[in-house]
This record gives sequence, structure tokens and C-alpha cells, in this order.
Amino acid sequence: MLRFTAKDIDGAQIELNNPIKVIINIDENAPADDLTVTFPLIEQMPELKNITVTDNGKIVFSGPVDEQQSFIGSDGSYTRIIARSMAANLLDNESKPVSFTKPSASVIFRRHLLNNGIYSYKGGDIVMNGGLNIPKGTTDWQAFASFCLATVGVVPRIEPDGTADFYGVENDMKLRFSNTDGISYISVKENNLRCKLISDVFVRLNDIDGYTVDIDDDDAKLRGIKRRRYLDASGTTSPMVGDKIIKNARKNSYEVTVVTTKPLLDALGASAEVDCGLKLKDGLYVSSIYYSLSPDGEYTSLKLRRSQRYP
Repeated sequence: MLRFTAKDIDGAQIELNNPIKVIINIDENAPADDLTVTFPLIEQMPELKNITVTDNGKIVFSGPVDEQQSFIGSDGSYTRIIARSMAANLLDNESKPVSFTKPSASVIFRRHLLNNGIYSYKGGDIVMNGGLNIPKGTTDWQAFASFCLATVGVVPRIEPDGTADFYGVENDMKLRFSNTDGISYISVKENNLRCKLISDVFVRLNDIDGYTVDIDDDDAKLRGIKRRRYLDASGTTSPMVGDKIIKNARKNSYEVTVVTTKPLLDALGASAEVDCGLKLKDGLYVSSIYYSLSPDGEYTSLKLRRSQRYP
């Protein structure tokens, strides 16, 4: 059962009960999760600064309040709170311009996370080889993400309790969806998105030879896909970006959507298998979560994608 607690601008804790409608969005490609929750009208409610959602005692969302609405009308009266998770603080704050030489995770934590309300992190003390330039206009999130991409090759993650994970989404959960011997589901949809595949990335390595290197996807070509891109790697861009373009296109070209009545708000990154009668591909994991609670019922829609280690 979900429990909602908030703090007002004076630091007082407030219990928020009997929600009419709840929507929570969680996506591996979005730095901040978002929450919209509607309650019966709460008269004279003080200004709130943050809100926390727990499920049976486990934090599944916490972050600053973006909007606090009160509505009175012929269709009813309500109080609505719109919030984002703690990553919002990193997205909303510009970093002080700085150039680092061989920065470590602890340095990035102190300079870009700690002053944004992030008080703990995972990742040991990774050290970056070389320098990291943070120019004017860079957000603290961009600085954090740039360091992680350069050192461990992943986009970092701010967990629901506000912990920063330098290694990105990590989840040891293994989910099995089945209406006979697993988590029951309402529906399963498989989607082959041929429109996402890239057949060729032509790379320019210098100013003289032109786009002479072809990084291609043989499987896409065998399936009749003809969709090319051009990458200029004669400057600072690495030719390996071409390979990433192909892999990301392949990853985004296949997805399975499972809808269940279970509130699986802690499932991001979990491996998943689905027993539904369709011959689905292997290597699925939860890449996004959409949770809804309303008078019409409770459901969670999970989008499953394939790990990049699978061709």
C-alpha cells in the first residue's frame, strides 16, 4: 500500500491520505521520475517543498514539489501535487564552470551532487583518466553524466531514496510474468519497430578522405532495412559513436509491454521473462514503468527491452 508524506517549507512533516488518483512515471532514459497525485481538497494546506512515497515501508519516490494546485468547481474539488524525483535538482541547477584533471567520483559528488540534496552515492572512488571540462551553461546533471559516461560508459541514476549510483540502473530482481506460475498480467504487446533500425553509419575520419568507413548492421540489411546516417569523426567525436548508434537503434527496435495489476514500482532494470504464448526474444529487462491508481483500478505498465549484449 502506498503512503504519502510531505514536508512543508518550515520542515513540518504532513501525512497525505486517501489519494483519488496517482500517476508515477519511471524511465531509464529520463534522469528524473515524475509523480502526479490528486487528493480530495485539503483546505489551508501549507506550501510543500518535497514529497516521499513508500510502498510497504520502501521508498519508491522522493523529490521536490514542482506544482501545488487547489481546485474548486462543479465537477468536484481537489488538491493536486506534481513532483519530480531528486534528479530534478541536478537538472535545474547550473554548475559553476570548472576544469578537472583526473577527477574522482568523490570529487564529482562533492562538487555537483552534495549541494543538490544528494547525500550518498554508490560507485567507490572511480578516477577519470584525463581532464573533464565543465563549461558555462552546463547543468550539474550534465557534469555528473559526462563523468560517468567517460569512466564507466553508462548514464548514472538517482535512486528513489536519493542515492546517486555512478554505475547507472542496477537491479538484481528477476521477474516472471505468467498467468499460471508467475506475476499475473492483463495484457502483453510485442512491437517490432523496424523504423528504429539503422543499416549503415558512414564515418568521416579526416578532412581529406570523406565518409569512407561504413559501420553497418548486417541483420538489419538482411531484413530489408535501408536507413543510413553520417558521422563526422574528424574532430573530437570518436568513430566508436557510430557503433553506439547502431547498437542503440537495435536496442530501441524491439519492445514488449506488459500490463499488470501489481504495483511494481521498484522493477526498473530488473530482468524479465514473459510466458504468454508469443515467442518473445530473450534478454528482456524493464526499461520503463508507468503506474496508475484511480477509481477505475490499479495497474502498472512495464516496457521491456533487450539488453545490448544480445544481438
